[in-house]
Amino acid sequence: MKRILIVAGEASADRYGARLARKLRTLHPGDSLQFFGTGGDAMEREGIQLLCHIRLLASIGPREALAHFRVYYETFQKILRSCLDDPPAVAVLLDFPEFNLRLAKKMKRAGVRVIYYISPQLWAWRSGRIHIIRDYVDQMLVILPFEEKYYRERGVNAQFVGHPLLEDFAPESDRESFLRCINLVPGRKTIALLPGSRRREVKFMLPTLIRAARRILEKMPAQFIISAAPSVSAEEIRRLAAQELAGDPNALYFKIVSKESRDILANADFGIVKSGTSTLEAALVGVPFVIVYKISNISWHVGNFLVRSPFKGLVNLIAEKQIVPEFFQGDATPEALSGAVLEYFERPQKLATMRSGLSEIREKLSLRCASDAVAAVVERYL
Repeated sequence: MKRILIVAGEASADRYGARLARKLRTLHPGDSLQFFGTGGDAMEREGIQLLCHIRLLASIGPREALAHFRVYYETFQKILRSCLDDPPAVAVLLDFPEFNLRLAKKMKRAGVRVIYYISPQLWAWRSGRIHIIRDYVDQMLVILPFEEKYYRERGVNAQFVGHPLLEDFAPESDRESFLRCINLVPGRKTIALLPGSRRREVKFMLPTLIRAARRILEKMPAQFIISAAPSVSAEEIRRLAAQELAGDPNALYFKIVSKESRDILANADFGIVKSGTSTLEAALVGVPFVIVYKISNISWHVGNFLVRSPFKGLVNLIAEKQIVPEFFQGDATPEALSGAVLEYFERPQKLATMRSGLSEIREKLSLRCASDAVAAVVERYL
């Protein structure tokens, strides 16, 4: 039996890791493969032995990571012990660079071959990490089209595999049924609020998003869907929302929903979306949106100092121009967010222009099946 280590640290990587395991099992029917690592509910459902659940690994920046140091350290040591006791045929590391680049060093030194799937964004910040990747990663599998050239020019064996978001991308699009199911009115303007998939980022962003939504309600009738990611406790989201909406008669226009973010976005008229993977989902369903991000001031100043890209939002980076407005840290105020959203509703031509720009993103991300491409690479290492 061959063992495969898969390490994911957040919700989207959990989904991609689960799909990869499923694809590999179709290539190796029976019990010839054994998977273990870190991930979430999706990977667990695929029978992957979890050494740590992603709920315990959900930090954001340097300050938050420091607060979770003990969990990181213990998880790191668990993985190392398991790999040294019974070495895997290959390690597949998904994103999560602060953890996975360190793990890549240990794996390579222990004689385990390393595939890195979903690369760190070196082209945006901390480009000096390239020497770690060049020395300790056997194959870099990238999901953004411009990344392959970036890595190859720097001596890394890189391959563009397409974006896994495009796999089975068929969001629920029966608006009337979807909204009635969550006790909202199909004919009312609907705005999706996506505060993120990590506990700390939800804590920083959800209050701002709800305050922006309340300001929007002062100017126009609307209703709001708050997305509750599976990696964050729905109870915690309800508690944060209740604090913001206490005594507000408009609280009935806010619904907390644990459905897929793509389904929520596909049935909304607009979105206020945390910077990250969900912005690509918004682009793929074609719903206009604004990008927002807030973390602790210390983490922001450290990270922003190191960023070397003209844009921070993935959609704008892929388009190589600003299609979607970006509101980061101090600019991400309830006043600024609500003003931007209201302006789009007041100027239909602006909405049409953004939709046109979003339609180009899917083409650039490629129609190939990422999990098939990744499974084919992993297969060569077994």
